[in-house]
Amino acid sequence: MAKFLWTQKSDFGLGPRFGHAMAFDSNRGRTVLFGGTGAGRALLGDTWEWDGSFWTQMADSGPGPRTAHAMVYDSARQVSLLFGGGRPAEPPDSPDLGDTWQWDGQDWTQLANSGPIPRSHHAMAFDSSRNRTVLFGGTAQGQNSPLLDTWEFDGQEWTQQADTKPHVEDPTMAFDSTGVRVLLFDGATVQTWSWNGASWVQIAELGPPLRVGTAMTAVASSIVLFGGGRGDPPIKGDTWRFDAEHWTQIQNIGPAPRTGHALTFDSTRDAVVLFGGFGANDSILGDTWEHNT
Repeated sequence: MAKFLWTQKSDFGLGPRFGHAMAFDSNRGRTVLFGGTGAGRALLGDTWEWDGSFWTQMADSGPGPRTAHAMVYDSARQVSLLFGGGRPAEPPDSPDLGDTWQWDGQDWTQLANSGPIPRSHHAMAFDSSRNRTVLFGGTAQGQNSPLLDTWEFDGQEWTQQADTKPHVEDPTMAFDSTGVRVLLFDGATVQTWSWNGASWVQIAELGPPLRVGTAMTAVASSIVLFGGGRGDPPIKGDTWRFDAEHWTQIQNIGPAPRTGHALTFDSTRDAVVLFGGFGANDSILGDTWEHNT
């Protein structure tokens, strides 16, 4: 079994959290992080950037506090995009959110006023072959079943896509540049799907064991996935790689088991970046790890 060696980079800067989102700004060489759930279950609305050595807090204004939102980097427009998220409290005080924002490295700007219904725990990926942000699924307040809709954002407006859809509960997505497709993994059903801009196709029925709250990112010609919760053990600290057809577990030494963390790929330094999450014994983590590929 090949080894996947992680290095802990920092345990200070921004506070511990889970349910946050990250995207790598390849134009400026920075990992962008927003929000999440922090100590005392407080919702966070802060923006941070990681340059490989230090975390720096950025804008004081922008999207409101939230958790379980999604972010991608739009390389065509050179902005990080954020959509939705949850504000867990008793309704109707704090509903799910359905707002779209962009971060250009200095300021947040709110974009489309229409599109997907408010939601959290959805997945997004940027399809660089078609210059579209793809969004799938999630959960919405008042809905007893997970959402199964597919949307695309062209930088100005959202458009709902195909009616055919994966029946999944906890999606995570990344863009596979080798296969020129968006890949979706659902840890709740252990299914892997691909989206080519017109339809969803199931491409694998086996993979990492049952889990929710996992994270994955595109790394060169493959996809890397880490951690998640559910099953035995209840919180996992394993690393998996998808090579276009099959999932393979990689021997890893590094981050403790966790769920609700965030993962992205720093293409300027060839490094997978991982931050935070919800760990064992109800711990909220604030550690930064990297793997140089």
